[in-house]
Amino acid sequence: MNRVPSLLVAAACGVLASVSAHAEKHDVAAKIGALGLGVEYGRAFGDRLALRVGLNGGGFGFDAEESGIAYDFDLSWDSLSAAVDFHPRAKALRVTAGLLRNGNGLDAVSRATSNVEVGSRVYTPDEVGTLRAETSFRSIAPFAGIGWDWSRSNRFFGVSFDLGVLDQGSPKVSLTADGGLVADPQFADDVAAEQAELNGSLKDFELVPYATLGFVFHF
Repeated sequence: MNRVPSLLVAAACGVLASVSAHAEKHDVAAKIGALGLGVEYGRAFGDRLALRVGLNGGGFGFDAEESGIAYDFDLSWDSLSAAVDFHPRAKALRVTAGLLRNGNGLDAVSRATSNVEVGSRVYTPDEVGTLRAETSFRSIAPFAGIGWDWSRSNRFFGVSFDLGVLDQGSPKVSLTADGGLVADPQFADDVAAEQAELNGSLKDFELVPYATLGFVFHF
């Protein structure tokens, strides 16, 4: 057998054995923060490296005006995360990088009760009907941050705190109406113009800063 491949195999086996020997901590955590409520499983490999996977969900509603139109917004958090933590000093401080399977969304509804400007023209409530906007983001979104896992110094229970930024990509808005002019070409152009304005207004959701608090249990 060739000596170089043999040495590589032996080295790989040594690394795997070392990692297995240091896989000394498992934990589960309940999380609350800007990405919703979540649960998380983590596994530490030695003093500096850890892997985490988590599930986040939740939502809330709010009212806002965009381009002169009043909308009822419904923000929903729905994601699955995988992250790698590096503890540079083998203590609580950690640097994190990961990916999110991103199902986050933002829906909006507007039901006019008086004349409203859509695009470049003014329309009656019957002509517009109900405006519905659905906003989606990048399906796989990277995130990075720093945090502190004080549970590492405790045997059974501790607290963690993380700060970071999630890159969801540019929002993609789909705006529809169901009023009496739904088949009118001019009205369709104005709805398209309104959709473009909404896209620009929701740019703030492209990069989302987050903070999360965790309650961590070791086993």
